[in-house]
Amino acid sequence: MFKIRRAVSGDAETVCRFVARAADEEGAPAPGLSPDLFRRDAIGASAPLEVWVADDLTGRACGQAIACRGYDLQHAMATMELLHLFVQPERRRDGLARMLIAEVANRAMDLGVRELTITTGVDNAVARRFFAAIGAREDRLARYLIEPDGIEWLAAEAR
Repeated sequence: MFKIRRAVSGDAETVCRFVARAADEEGAPAPGLSPDLFRRDAIGASAPLEVWVADDLTGRACGQAIACRGYDLQHAMATMELLHLFVQPERRRDGLARMLIAEVANRAMDLGVRELTITTGVDNAVARRFFAAIGAREDRLARYLIEPDGIEWLAAEAR
């Protein structure tokens, strides 16, 4: 029913449109990912982002997952973080989200990753139920954000 594949340069517009739709659905600010940034950050062997696109039987993109690799110093191991998971509304409840996250998990296994983290909004009850249903548990870590002004302020101390 669906074909999951790695994103290519030609997917840039679609990937960015899906990222924007997901942010809009969550009431989040418009994301900064543009097609040019997608091509820079998700295409090529050293790209920090890994993107999977789901196509329906007609070849039309209907979902995607975006992840990035990381490292857990406490446990001295490679990690992967699912940054984004989106399925078009008319394709939801078809098992597609689970198929996409399974591809991320498969890639994590290929890389020897032992920990897959997932970030979602605390008010996103649907996502939280889905992640719990696939065996994810809430972590006890707090997430902090330093925005550009704060980064500049802190960086000035290093100069």
